[in-house]
Amino acid sequence: MIAKLAGPARAGGVGIVAACDIAVASREASFAFSEVRIGVVPAVISVTVLPRLLPRAAHELFLTGETFGAARAVAVGLLNACVPADELDTEVARYAQMLRMGAPGALAATKQMLRAPRAATMAEDLTAMQELSARFFAGEEGQEGMRAFAEKRLPAWLIET
Repeated sequence: MIAKLAGPARAGGVGIVAACDIAVASREASFAFSEVRIGVVPAVISVTVLPRLLPRAAHELFLTGETFGAARAVAVGLLNACVPADELDTEVARYAQMLRMGAPGALAATKQMLRAPRAATMAEDLTAMQELSARFFAGEEGQEGMRAFAEKRLPAWLIET
């Protein structure tokens, strides 16, 4: 999912932005975790937001409720990019095109891998990642992708869509 923002995002709206795989905003967009200012805790949105934010920034922004701009949102990890308003559609389309080039199964498995907790030890993590990698190298999409690359042609998932 790609978030495209051209205006303000507050509280739960920021949680939705954080839940997206990629987030792009115009430079004019603004953000705030305003919950504490109305006497509530940003608890539910913390599930999607905290993995994105730098820890020091999370403390500051959650505790103060301060409004911040798109450039700061990029700096603290909430956004991938901020661009001038007249370039927003182009930048979102650029990300969408790059995502379209990925194999559907590989994209889905990569999203799962990115969300999964890491193993308890580096050795266990490496073993799990080697197994995942081997499964996709040997799988239908991996084989098709490598053939297409070697034959200098588009892979089937790009031709079929």
